[in-house]
Amino acid sequence: MLIVACLTACVAAATPGTATPDMTPTVLIDENGRVYRTTDVAARASFTASADSTFRAVVASYSALGIEPSFVDPEKRMVIRQHMLFRGKFQGRRLSEFFDCGTGQFGPRADDGRVLADVTSRVTPNGAGATLTTTIEASLTANDGVARDAIRCVSHGAIEEQLRRDASNRLGIPTDRNP
Repeated sequence: MLIVACLTACVAAATPGTATPDMTPTVLIDENGRVYRTTDVAARASFTASADSTFRAVVASYSALGIEPSFVDPEKRMVIRQHMLFRGKFQGRRLSEFFDCGTGQFGPRADDGRVLADVTSRVTPNGAGATLTTTIEASLTANDGVARDAIRCVSHGAIEEQLRRDASNRLGIPTDRNP
């Protein structure tokens, strides 16, 4: 029997040019105490630049942020990084600042394990501009040496926001400078 609990988190304000992910993941816990999290809804951002220009900026942003793409499709305007392994920290920050994998005995589980993530972005035309849609699917394997199923994680939206900001800066679209 699965017990369903909902976690709530802040939802970014819907302003033009900002990512607005639905940060309300669903958490499922089975009868053995295994925790599963649903993937969150894709983050979307609007740009005043053309879809082609936005796509080129997003590809460059992946590399600039240390997320080397494993697949780039200019025709479909898709950028994908499959099976990116995060250990301990990313960009000098704790993994729990990027992913919610639940809480264990010693705090956020993301900080005590290996997070494996697939990052997918797609740019679509939107009138004279473009829309960037980014989805992150992630799971955690604990470092405690105990064999168990991976725990499904959800993104806090920080990577998606960094991609948006970097792409905006590359396109000359002003953004605030706070990380």
